[in-house]
Amino acid sequence: MRASYFQPVLAFLAFLSLALSWSLGMPLLSAADEPEHVVKAAAVVRGEFSGPSKVIDFAGWQHTYTSPDFLEETYRLPHSLVEALAVHDPQCYMFRMDVAADCTVSANKAKELHAQDSATSHMNYFPLYYAAVGWPSLIFSGDAAIYGMRIASSVITALMLAAAFTTSIRRRGAAALGVLAAATPEAVYFGAVVNPSGLEISSALLAWASLLSLVRAEPGASGIRRDRIMFAVSAAVLIVVRPLGPVWLAVIVAAVLGTSTGLRDRMGRTLRTPGARWTSGLLTLSLIAAGIWDLTQNTMGMTPETAPGYTLAKGAYLTMFQTPGFLAQMLGTIGWIDVRVPTLTTMFWYGAIAALLLLSLVLGNRRERVVLLALTALIVLFPIAFEAYAGTGYGIGWQGRYDLPLAVGLPILGAEILVRRLSGTAWGAVPRALSTTFGATLAIAYLCEVWWAWRRYAQGVVTGPLVPLHPQWSPPIGWPATLTLATAGCAALLILLRSSSRIAPVDHSNTGKIPGAGATDPIRTDRPNARPADRRPASRGRGDPRVGDDGAYLVPALVRATATYDKWLRDIVH
Repeated sequence: MRASYFQPVLAFLAFLSLALSWSLGMPLLSAADEPEHVVKAAAVVRGEFSGPSKVIDFAGWQHTYTSPDFLEETYRLPHSLVEALAVHDPQCYMFRMDVAADCTVSANKAKELHAQDSATSHMNYFPLYYAAVGWPSLIFSGDAAIYGMRIASSVITALMLAAAFTTSIRRRGAAALGVLAAATPEAVYFGAVVNPSGLEISSALLAWASLLSLVRAEPGASGIRRDRIMFAVSAAVLIVVRPLGPVWLAVIVAAVLGTSTGLRDRMGRTLRTPGARWTSGLLTLSLIAAGIWDLTQNTMGMTPETAPGYTLAKGAYLTMFQTPGFLAQMLGTIGWIDVRVPTLTTMFWYGAIAALLLLSLVLGNRRERVVLLALTALIVLFPIAFEAYAGTGYGIGWQGRYDLPLAVGLPILGAEILVRRLSGTAWGAVPRALSTTFGATLAIAYLCEVWWAWRRYAQGVVTGPLVPLHPQWSPPIGWPATLTLATAGCAALLILLRSSSRIAPVDHSNTGKIPGAGATDPIRTDRPNARPADRRPASRGRGDPRVGDDGAYLVPALVRATATYDKWLRDIVH
């Protein structure tokens, strides 16, 4: 294998291992709305885009302000697939944390006997995702068809995430840490089951990484054409896969361009190239196709109806009250949004992201700080504003994963800013140390999430041993294989990240200067006990895009803290 292909192939296999640990290691239909999406995917690949419909009354929604009545459509499907949907119906263990997944064996016998040749679904998103994952149902039958759909979805997710990871590595080594932090257990999980949210999240993640690489590249740099193709494809997919795709893409473009300077000449040259015109044409066609579909189809399969007493203020208040839950869901609340993320995973993962964000705020310039803070605020405020408005007709149904196309950009931007500011300076070794310590932290958090989810379905999480050696339910591949897949994926990504986080050569003419500062702005390093004010450049013009000067004297403390944490992790391992 050529060396140039080694990183992409290994990254793909690593992300595929992570995804397969979910798709093969969790019960069929145990993911939110998976039965509905399985039916729709199997119908689309058979040419059934619509069917006879009926309204399913959702009693009590007017008082709880949740989703209104559903509009279910009936599709003719193979009997074996309908039977598998009945056998694995998750209602006996949904929202019941003390019940293992093996309850379906006895609870669904009657449903299996009454299975016919049709099934219903209210999902009606753009058919691209369903066509991409539904084809295994044309080849396999029963359980194998559903597992085939999951594997197809896992392959697509692994391709997207591996492309984002290797793009970040190619441009700026340790900046790929941001991609790993963005690929939360929730993001990989929904990419490994049958649910278009996974494709929306992974395509958004690739759009963030590829556009950032494209904008930061110098004229004539290698890989620009590759970045442009990846951005065009991921952006086109993001636009059509779910209705909010165009909004997410607009925010991605605004945020990436907002952190960049000197773009006028570069963008002028770029927009005159044939590749740019091809990209613009593809995105325009995607917008038209998505617009036509969303305007002519009931994508969410609901019947809009205003709930008595619902106001914009009440909707905003109720959504704001759920914000902590949304943050947990973005990280790893899986299943039917009933399997809570373990505390250790929350502490480690969000701790790493918070540290990454704080460091990028310290070292970033004014423009970068504004964009990072604005993006953070938007992640929190957008669901509140959206639900306050859309909830008047559709109820309050926002979930944390809907916000992930925005949220994945925060660690990606933060890592890129941090590594770019430190590369080529006296502190160039910091990104490599961070990639080791933060990468190991994320790996531990991820494996804890996989273990917790498996334990929940194996025996329930209310009682029983921490490691059930005789579980009531086990996946077809066995629980050791499930944990091995997750461990192998984490280990491979950690090795790739560390080996690719090369220390940039130090520019001794710039030693002691803030990364990005001009030659006329020296930092007074000849006085170790100098006050912070003495270390700042003498002047700073309005709109100066240089790094934030206030954080320069914090870098030595960062080096010491990172070394201490790295030693602590090594002591644990050995």
